[in-house]
Amino acid sequence: MDKRALSSLPRPKVKKQYQELRKMVSGMKGIVTADRIEIGGEDTLVINCFKPNGKRVIPWFRTFCQETEYISQDLTEKKTKWRTAAFDYIAGFYISDTYRIKSNLVLASPHDGEIIVEFMREWRERNHTNRCDAGFEFEDYIDAYQADIRDRKLAEKHRKICEKIDKRMELFRELPKDYQQFIEKRVFDDYNYFFYSKKEKWAYCTRCGHEYEIRKDGIYHRKIAIWNHSVYLKHNKDYICPHCNKPIVAKSDGYGKGELLEANWSVLVQPSGDNVLVRYFCHSKDFREDFRHPKIESREMFRTIHTPTSVEDYEWETYTYSQEVRWCYPRRRGWGWYPSKFQVPRNTVLYNTDFDFLSNTCMKYSCIGMFLESVLPTMDHKSPYIVDGYFNFYHRYPFVEQMIKIGWYRLVRELFEKDGAAEREGFKNGRNILETCGISRSQFILLREATNGNPALRDLRIIKHAEQKEIRLTVDDLNILRFTHDEGYYDFFDKFLDAMRYTTLYKLDKYLKCQKIMHKQDYFDYTGWLREMGYDMRNEFNIYPRNFVEKHDEMAKAYQKFKDKQHREEIKKFNRMLKRMRKELKEDNPLNLQAQGLFIRLPYRAAELKTEGEKLHHCVGTYIDRVMKGETAIFFVRRIESPDEPFYTLEWKDHRIVQCRGSHNCGMTPEVKAFTMLFAELMKSYELKREAVSA
Repeated sequence: MDKRALSSLPRPKVKKQYQELRKMVSGMKGIVTADRIEIGGEDTLVINCFKPNGKRVIPWFRTFCQETEYISQDLTEKKTKWRTAAFDYIAGFYISDTYRIKSNLVLASPHDGEIIVEFMREWRERNHTNRCDAGFEFEDYIDAYQADIRDRKLAEKHRKICEKIDKRMELFRELPKDYQQFIEKRVFDDYNYFFYSKKEKWAYCTRCGHEYEIRKDGIYHRKIAIWNHSVYLKHNKDYICPHCNKPIVAKSDGYGKGELLEANWSVLVQPSGDNVLVRYFCHSKDFREDFRHPKIESREMFRTIHTPTSVEDYEWETYTYSQEVRWCYPRRRGWGWYPSKFQVPRNTVLYNTDFDFLSNTCMKYSCIGMFLESVLPTMDHKSPYIVDGYFNFYHRYPFVEQMIKIGWYRLVRELFEKDGAAEREGFKNGRNILETCGISRSQFILLREATNGNPALRDLRIIKHAEQKEIRLTVDDLNILRFTHDEGYYDFFDKFLDAMRYTTLYKLDKYLKCQKIMHKQDYFDYTGWLREMGYDMRNEFNIYPRNFVEKHDEMAKAYQKFKDKQHREEIKKFNRMLKRMRKELKEDNPLNLQAQGLFIRLPYRAAELKTEGEKLHHCVGTYIDRVMKGETAIFFVRRIESPDEPFYTLEWKDHRIVQCRGSHNCGMTPEVKAFTMLFAELMKSYELKREAVSA
């Protein structure tokens, strides 16, 4: 629709008869008029709505209806405001569990209703729909018309989506000629059984296809003259086939065969121009009807297209809009969805053995083959989406090629498994490995020598932290640090690096082992106490006591006394500061304020903050440190009639009230709010004067 042309139309005027109609119809919500005009060459139905407002009737909204679309204009706003909602929604209709309740709109005249109905009937004939025959009132015609427009637009939207998906599906080629053979030989290689019947004296291996005779002294095969002297066959127990010598599961013919429908998945990677296609197939092997000739079926369930700039995922599923089973964009599942082995792969078998065919695609430098061969075998968890996952990983971090080619497999593994680790550790796509990792050539050589050319992420983190602390590491130092257990702390090696300021790692490591210190954090707690109390950290008698456990306990008591004394001095300092602030503020107006039956004061001592927090059940008692540092200021709002009883606590910072809370963090009453506003004006004026004098 041409909104400019629509908005240029004069707004509908309220006629005298609308006022009279309001008085005549009880409970009326709105008055409706209609016009049929041509706008921008389009036949347009204009539906004007007015609503009662006190004793007056005012313009409410108007809806424009054309052949393929509709829109409404809010007439309660001075500026043009468009609304795309349905007429019944704007008018206040709503849907109950059983029926639609209307908003009690009234036509200004029968002629207005005729205009609406005539437009809708003509529209119905042109569009070959009977939907507008839904009711006998004008609201029903409008509702049916708009519903049809919405459905047509929705259908067109989904048609375009499906066309777009179908176009992308044209990229997918035929399967390799040997794919069926691959399914039978490799996909279900671990899904074979040794069926037997002790009653009928026979056994059959589904892996090699040989049938045996069960005798008292063993299992025989007459033609190939092999036997197994053991006749130990038990349902669902592991067994070795006498012919193929492969591990299989024994299955009694008497029971259990009715549930032998197995599923496994395969992955096929194919090129398509610059793109790389990853295809997921679900295969089922059915032993239920004839275990000698199990039925194998396959269905492609997922597809991924890796382009030079993006990743596209698709799944074979029921399309929500049309209920057609087809290729769709992935559906978001709810938390209550538990997929079966036929819906989501739990493990996969990769068809591709080499990836030379990727040489002309966007993944030509991805080193996917080296990743699967060198990195994947070292991973504890092998995701079924490992190939897709790696391609996505390479999309984000092309520098992974550099790391794989120089043999940094452990680092690649960690970056692959830990989402976002590359950003956190500061990796970037550099021209070479030094730029990528943000290290120098000497650090690179150090890593290579200490880790045998295959460092971990932690090794890299260690040398970067050492550089920040301006500590030069040797190969021996790095080996001590990289094999130091973290004991549950992130970057625990930082404590060892800090210790290198007053000792060597060799001496420290030797001491920790000699003293058999199980938890190294205990040692660093001990040296931290020494440092804080001003001990000489270069004196080895201090940092390496003969009996660590005894000295640790002794120093713990000394440190507690030191902290208690320090705390007492800080409290005294804090109280002196409060006294000085009270004196300064008393000379001016803020603390002299009394209004609304309230007054304000500073705490007299630090203990008052704790008492205030306990009685009002909030956290002001934790603000002592911030007040001492000058980061904020705390005031008590009290009733004049109860000066010693906590009422409200006010925090002042940056020339404004940050918060003012009462019992259980409740907000301010109107009286308290009015009082604090007066205080804020006085306090701000006082602080600005002081700043001006200081300047």
